[in-house]
Amino acid sequence: MFSKILSRFSLRSVLIINVIIPLIFAIAAAAYLGLRAMEHTIEQRLQEDVQLVARAIRLPVSYSLEKERFGSVSQALQSVFHIGRVYGAYIYDAQGEQIAAVGAVEPEKRQKDLKEVVEGGERKGKYEKIQGRRVYSYFVPLFDTTGNSNGLLQITRKKSDFEDYIQRLRILVAAIFAGTGLFVSGFVLLGFHRAAGRYFTELTRSMARVQEGERSHRAELKGPKEIVTLARSLNGMLDSVDRSEEEIDKRRKEQETLENKLRESEKMAAIGQLAAGVAHELGAPLSLIDGKAQRCLRDKDMKAAHGQSLQDIRQQVQRMSEIVRQLLDFGKGAMQERRWARTAQLVGSAVATVKKEIGERTDFHIEGPSSDPWLYVDPLRFEQALINLLRNAAQAEETTRVRITWELNQFHEVVFLVEDDGPGIAEEVKPKIFEPFFSTRKNGKNTGMGLSVVHGIIQEHEGTIQLMDSELGGAGFRLVLPMQSKEPQLEQGE
Repeated sequence: MFSKILSRFSLRSVLIINVIIPLIFAIAAAAYLGLRAMEHTIEQRLQEDVQLVARAIRLPVSYSLEKERFGSVSQALQSVFHIGRVYGAYIYDAQGEQIAAVGAVEPEKRQKDLKEVVEGGERKGKYEKIQGRRVYSYFVPLFDTTGNSNGLLQITRKKSDFEDYIQRLRILVAAIFAGTGLFVSGFVLLGFHRAAGRYFTELTRSMARVQEGERSHRAELKGPKEIVTLARSLNGMLDSVDRSEEEIDKRRKEQETLENKLRESEKMAAIGQLAAGVAHELGAPLSLIDGKAQRCLRDKDMKAAHGQSLQDIRQQVQRMSEIVRQLLDFGKGAMQERRWARTAQLVGSAVATVKKEIGERTDFHIEGPSSDPWLYVDPLRFEQALINLLRNAAQAEETTRVRITWELNQFHEVVFLVEDDGPGIAEEVKPKIFEPFFSTRKNGKNTGMGLSVVHGIIQEHEGTIQLMDSELGGAGFRLVLPMQSKEPQLEQGE
C-alpha cells in the first residue's frame, strides 16, 4: 500500500517527505529543547541581576538604618531605581512597616509575610502581583553591626521584562530555525540534484526519446555507480531488443524467401507437368504432318507454288517440334543420372554446339583456371543449361562477342559467368526473365523457354543463377554451383 502511494510522487518529493521533513522536525525538536533550557537560564540570569542589585546596596542601607540616616536610605534607593533594571525598591523596619520606597506603584502591605522574612533572616525571591502587575520580588534581610535584624530590603522587577526578553529570544531562534531549515532543505536538494537528480533526469529523457521512437538512442553512462549500472542495463535491454528484432526480421525474410521458392517450385512443377502433357500430345500429330508434307514434296508433277507452301508447312512443323522438345526438357524436372565431369569439357561441348547453330558471326571466348575442377552433375542436363545461356547471349541483337568464364571461390563453389556485348536487358523486364514463355524478342523465332529450363536445371543441381550487368556492356548471368565434398572415383587410365 505504501509503495503504491510512493509511486505517485517524484523522487524529489520522496526525498522531501522521507529526509528533509524528518530532518526539519528533528532540528525543530532540538531547537525547542534548547530554547526551553535557554529560557530557564535567562530567567535565572535576570533574577540574579535583581539579587546583585539588592546585595550591592544591602550594607549601605543597613548602616544608614542603624544610624537612622533616612535621607541616605532614600538616596541609595534612588540610585538603584536609576539603574533601569529595577521596577521598585522598598525599605521596611523590623516590624514590617515601610520606611522608604522608590517606584511606580506601592506594594500591598503584608506585615506578616515581611515580618517572617525579617525574623527568619533568609533571602527570598518570588513572583507576585503588585496592583495587577506580575513582578519578581527579592527580599534581603538587613542587619546592624551587632548582627541583629533591623529591617528588610525589597527589590522588584517587572515580569514583562523577563517575558519581553524571552519573546525576543524566541523570535530570534524561530528566525534562525527557519533560515536553517531553508538552508538545509536547499542544500540537501542541491546536493541531491548534483549527485543524482540530474543524472536521473537525463536517464528519464533518454527513456522518453526511446519511447518516442528513437530506437538507436542510448543513455550516457554518467553519474554514480548505481545510475551508471541502471543506464548500462537500459542500453543492454535496448541492444537485446534490437538484436531480437533483427533476428525476427531475418527469420521473416528467410520465411518469405522459402515461401516464394515453394510457390515458385509449385508453379514450375505445375507448368512442367502441363508442358510434358502438351508436348506428348503434340509430338505424334506433328510427326504425321511433317511426314505427309515430305511425301507430297516427292511428287514431280506438283506445281511450284504448292511445293513452296509445303516447304513453309515443314518449317513451321520443325519450329513446333523444337517447342515440343523444349517443353519436354522443361517438363522432365529431375536429373537422370549424376556423375563426375570436367568443367572445361562441359563448357567446350556447349560452346561447340552453339557455334554450329550460330555460325562464325559471333566470337566465343572461353576462360578458366589452370586447375580444371570436377563437377558432380547430370552432364546432359547441365550442358543443356550452358547451351541455352550461350544461345540466348549469341541470339541477342547486335551481339558480336560472347564470353564464358569460371573459377573456384573461397566457399568451394564453381562460379560461371556468361556475358555478351549486346544491348542488355531492360530494368522493367528483369523480374520476369526466368518465367516460362517470356521473351524479349519479337521475331517469332524464340519460344521463351530457354532461361526457364536453365533456372530449373540449376535448381536441380542445388545451385543459384543471377542476372547481372556485363563488363562487355550487355547482359550477364552468374551461375554458382556447389562442389561435392567427396573426390571422384576415376577408373584407371582416365
